[in-house]
Amino acid sequence: MKTRFELIIFDWDGTLSDSVGLITDLMIQSFVLHDVTPPSRMEVADILGIKLSEAFKILLKEKDQNISELILNSYIDLYNQSSNKVKLFDGVELGIKELYRYGYKIAIATGGGRNYLDSCLAQTSIKDCVGVTKTSDDCFSKPHPQMCNEIMNELIIEPEKSIVVGDSIHDLQMAKNAGIASLAVTYGAHKQDSLSIYGSLDYMDDANMVFEWIRRHG
Repeated sequence: MKTRFELIIFDWDGTLSDSVGLITDLMIQSFVLHDVTPPSRMEVADILGIKLSEAFKILLKEKDQNISELILNSYIDLYNQSSNKVKLFDGVELGIKELYRYGYKIAIATGGGRNYLDSCLAQTSIKDCVGVTKTSDDCFSKPHPQMCNEIMNELIIEPEKSIVVGDSIHDLQMAKNAGIASLAVTYGAHKQDSLSIYGSLDYMDDANMVFEWIRRHG
């Protein structure tokens, strides 16, 4: 089947995995554990998608940066103590399997670490549909285009045949930096008013809309 795009690069948290709420709660809690004034939920949303160690330094702002690693470790401990059972958004499992069956190459680019993503994917039935994954342990953090560039190089697919699907400003800026199209989702970290400056092809209010858009336009 001849399609407009051959490669679809998905973000993970807030795009495929319904995890933004849990991550935000645990990040805020990790600050409280160290008697440090926690960031607002909006401030946390603004760093979702980038490497965790960089994210916590940004959230600390002018506060004592020496405590950054301690707060990060507390966040990791809190996450590991939580149920951390992966919950895909409604429509994701069927949608990914359908794209795979139609012959699309599927990749994931995440600001999370390698162990985190591998553990998450192992809990799902879409693992075998995903051809390439890149994490912040493998590449520069978003919005640097390295993740996209390495995925395209490994799969030998040109930028004009590739598209990023993501929920954060960092996903869309990464796509722009890599010179490829993007599709913005508004049900994750950021809403349309924050995402609108990056020139995405469209805005999706739920995961089912993502796959319907790709069926019609991709």
